Amino acid sequence: MKNINDSTGAFYKLLDIIITLRGPKGCPWDRKQTLKSLIPNIFEETYECIDAIDNMDEENMAEEIGDLYLLVVMLSYIMEQTTNYSVASILNTISEKLVRRHPHVFSNIKINSVSEVLDLWQDIKVNVEGRIKSNSVLEKIPRSAPPLERSYEIQKIVSKEGFDWNRSSDVIKKIKEEIDELQDELEKGNLKNAELEMGDILFSVANLSRFLKIDPSIALHKTNQKFIKRFQYIEKHISQTGKSLKESTLKEMDYFREQSKQYDS
Repeated sequence: MKNINDSTGAFYKLLDIIITLRGPKGCPWDRKQTLKSLIPNIFEETYECIDAIDNMDEENMAEEIGDLYLLVVMLSYIMEQTTNYSVASILNTISEKLVRRHPHVFSNIKINSVSEVLDLWQDIKVNVEGRIKSNSVLEKIPRSAPPLERSYEIQKIVSKEGFDWNRSSDVIKKIKEEIDELQDELEKGNLKNAELEMGDILFSVANLSRFLKIDPSIALHKTNQKFIKRFQYIEKHISQTGKSLKESTLKEMDYFREQSKQYDS
């Protein structure tokens, strides 16, 4: 393998630094971290890495992937400190799993398509690894997954079972129906039912994203970033007029919002 010695040395250097940071004379912040406390960092660094990849910014990609390495190695070392699992056992477990689930690469089994690979993986999970076949195809979706991602995964799975729309126009029609139902509940003043109808709208929008092969979390993340960029443009140019945002009219802010669109990339 290419540069395996350099990669091994670099990994152990990172691990040694983390061990020092978590040690008695290390950093108070690093020493305080737990598996749960790092969950927000996992989300933050993942999306920052997505941004870098999406922008094809190689320097930033390298930095953000490095941040992910930091988190993964720190999580592994915390496991070593607090459980019966060591960094080595975690690495060995995933290596063994990769070899076990790729007999078409590491042994003589022949596979001709991606779908055959997925079927093979499912067979290995049940018949080689001894995993009990679940009573529902939806049981494997983590309850802790963020709601939008969970909706997307739910609908990906049920679509494979044949529970799906025929056309995107059908999904759009369903979204419109859900919006009408929300409007009805709002007109009745029934906020409890309105909350449920809002959930139905978001669920249906996630389904449309899945139907169009668009990851809704990534799409929403990009829109958030676009909104932030445009709003910061408004802040900057309103400030140059000598006013604050609260002193400005919506018409004035909308003027700069329209201007900001020319800088969308």
